Amino acid sequence: MRKRLTIGLLAGLMVMVGLGFTAMRSQAADTDPTAASPLDTAPSGLDQLDKLFTVPAVFSDGVSNAASIQNVTNSASPNTQAVQINNSKRQLGGVWSSDTNQFDLNQDTTLSMWLYFGASKSKAGDGLAFVLQNDPNGTTAASSYTKQNIIGETMGVWGVDDDKSRTDSAEIAATAIQNSWALEFDTYSNTSSSYSDAGSGSAFDVGIKGQHMATGYPGLADTYINKKVTQLLWADRYLFTQAHTNPVPSLSLTDAAWHHLVLKWDASTKTMTYTLNDVNPDGSTNANPITRSEVIDTSQFHSTNGLVHWGFVGTNGSNAGNSLVVFESITHLNIDVDADMKVFDKTKNREVTTGSKVKANDELEYTYNLNYKDGQIDWERITANIDLPKAVTFSEATIKYADGATQFLKAPEAGAESVTYDIGKNLHAGNAKATITLTGKADSVKVNTQTTATDAVFANEKYEAKTTAPDYLITVAQPLTLYIPTQDYTIDNGSDLKISGLVLAEDSEQLTNSWITVYSELNGTDLDPFRLSDDDESGVLRIALKSNQLHVGDNTLDVYVMDDDENTSDTVHIKIHVTSGSLGFKTVASASKFSAITLDGKAQTSQREDDWELVVADDRGKGSSWQLQASAGDFTTEAGRKLPGQVVYKNGDQSTVINGSGTVIDSHESTSDADEYDVTKNWTKDTGLLFETNAAATPGAYSGKITWTLSNAPS
Repeated sequence: MRKRLTIGLLAGLMVMVGLGFTAMRSQAADTDPTAASPLDTAPSGLDQLDKLFTVPAVFSDGVSNAASIQNVTNSASPNTQAVQINNSKRQLGGVWSSDTNQFDLNQDTTLSMWLYFGASKSKAGDGLAFVLQNDPNGTTAASSYTKQNIIGETMGVWGVDDDKSRTDSAEIAATAIQNSWALEFDTYSNTSSSYSDAGSGSAFDVGIKGQHMATGYPGLADTYINKKVTQLLWADRYLFTQAHTNPVPSLSLTDAAWHHLVLKWDASTKTMTYTLNDVNPDGSTNANPITRSEVIDTSQFHSTNGLVHWGFVGTNGSNAGNSLVVFESITHLNIDVDADMKVFDKTKNREVTTGSKVKANDELEYTYNLNYKDGQIDWERITANIDLPKAVTFSEATIKYADGATQFLKAPEAGAESVTYDIGKNLHAGNAKATITLTGKADSVKVNTQTTATDAVFANEKYEAKTTAPDYLITVAQPLTLYIPTQDYTIDNGSDLKISGLVLAEDSEQLTNSWITVYSELNGTDLDPFRLSDDDESGVLRIALKSNQLHVGDNTLDVYVMDDDENTSDTVHIKIHVTSGSLGFKTVASASKFSAITLDGKAQTSQREDDWELVVADDRGKGSSWQLQASAGDFTTEAGRKLPGQVVYKNGDQSTVINGSGTVIDSHESTSDADEYDVTKNWTKDTGLLFETNAAATPGAYSGKITWTLSNAPS
C-alpha cells in the first residue's frame, strides 16, 4: 500500500512539473531588435479607416480592445493607415466594418489587404482571423471569455475551451462569434492535449502541423470535437479540438514580412475564393500563391437582407505578437465622382463647343467642375492636372467650393502646355463641388490656330475623374469695312430700291465674296442673311428691297457684314423715305340704275341694278383715313316732270335721306400703303343707296345725278 501511494505521489509531481513547463514556454515575446517596424515597411493602402471601420473600446464580453488605427510611416506608402490588432501579451484586438461598409452576400465583392503576423516564429502571437458575422453583438462581437481570461487559441473568434469538465460542443460554440464564417491565419499551433492541458484552451490544432490557415463556422457545434483524457487515480478531464476546413499547414507567416490576401466572393455560386501571397511586398508577382475556393453556407449567417459585418480579430496569449492589417481595396467602397467642363466666350457671350470659332483677343473662361456624388469616404488630396489649349493665355485662376470658400491660384505661365494644382479641400457630401476657373484671352494669332482638345485629370492615389475641353479654332482678327456711298434715300410709294456698296478687308487686296455674309435689319425686323455673289466683282455688295417691304414715311435699314472667320464690320445705318401717294377713286361707274317698279298708287322702294361700282384707292400710307359723302338732286323725265320721291342710304335699321347738301355714308382707315376699298362690296339689296317713291308717282323714265365726295378726314 505504501508503495502504491508513493507511485501516485510521483505521478502527481510529474503532472505539476508538466504544468510548470507549459507556463514557462508561453512567456516568450515576439521581439526582434533587428527587424524594422512594420509601419515603416507597410505597403500602400486606404486611409480614413475611421469612416469605414469601428474599433470598439470594449467587446461585448467586457474585454478591452487592443486594436488601434495607426498611420503608416513608410514614405513609399503615403496616406495609408493600418489597423494594429495586437502588439503585447494577453490581448484581444479586433476591427469591424461600419454599418455602411457591410459585406453584401447578394453582390460580387473583392477585398484585398496586406497582413503582418510578426517577426518571430518561435515567439509568435496566436494570429489573425478574417471573419464574416451577423452576431447579435454587431461591432462589439468577440469570443466570450470567463472572467476575461483571454485564451489565445480562440483568436477572438472561435469558442472558448476553459472548463476541463465540459463535454457539450454546443456550449463551446455558444462562446464563439455567432452566425459567422472565419478564415484563420494561425501563427501558434495549439497541439497540447495532455491531461494537464485539459480546460486550458491549447488543443484546437491537434493534427495540424505548424503555422497554418483554415476556415470554419465558429458558432457551429460541429466545429468542436470533444476528447476525454485520463490520468491514473485522477478524475477524467475533457478538452476540445477544432475541425479545420481546407487546412494549409506548415506555413511561414511570422517572417517580419507583409503578406497579401485577396478574397473574391461570387454571389451566384456562394463561393469564396481566397488567395494568400499572390503579390510580394515589392509589388512583384509571386509564382506560388496559396489559393482555395469554398462554398459558404450563407444560412449560417441568419441575415434577412444578406448584409453581414466583416473584419479581423486576433489574440495574443503569453507572447507579445505584433499583428497588423492594411486594407488595400474594397470593391463596394468606390466613391462616385465625376468632372465636367465648359469654355465660354465672354466677348461673344456664348458657349464654345468643339468646332466653334473664337476670334483672336476674345475673353475666354475655362470652368472645370469636380463633383462628389456619393461615397463613404472623402475624396481627398486631389491633384488637378490640366492640359492647356494652344493660343490661349490665362491671367487668373481660382477654385470655389460648395461650402463658399475660395482658393486663389497662380495663373498658368504664358505658353505653358499644362498646369498642376492641389485642390485644397476635401470633397464629400457636405462639400460636394469644387469649381476651377481659368480666365484669359485668345491670343492675337497671325494665322487661324486650332486649340486642340485638352484633357484634365483630377485624382488622388485611388480615385480619378477626367474631362476634355473642346477643340475649337482661334481666327485671325482682320477688320472688315462696309462702304455704302449713299445712305439717305427718298423714293415714291410703290417703288423698289436697290442699294450698292463695297466690302473691304485690311491687308487683303481681294476677298472671296462667298465668304462674306450680309446681315440686315429693316425697321427693327431681321431680314434673311445672304452671301455676296461670286458672280460680282470682289467685295461688291448689292441689296434689293421690294416696295412692299417699305412703308410710307421714314424707314431705317441697318447693315453689317461678317466673314467665315467671324470678322465683322461696323453697322451702316441707311435712311429711306417713301413719299406719300394720293387719295382718289380707282373705279366709279359712269351710269348706274335703280330697278324699275310698277306703280300701284302706293309708296315703293326701288333697289339697285348690278351696275354700281365705287372703289377708293389710298396710296398715302398705312393708317391714313378718309370719308365718303353722297349728295343727290331731283330725278326727272326728259320733259322735266319730277319724280315724287327721294334717294336714301340705309345702314341696318337706319335710313338717311340723301339730298343736295351731302351726307357721310362711309369712312375707312387704310391697312396698307396701297389700300383699295370697295364701297359697295358689303351693300345688300336692302342696304346702301336706294330710291323711295311716294303714292303720287306717275309712270315714266326718270334720271338724276348722284355726286360722290371723297375727303381726307378722320374715319
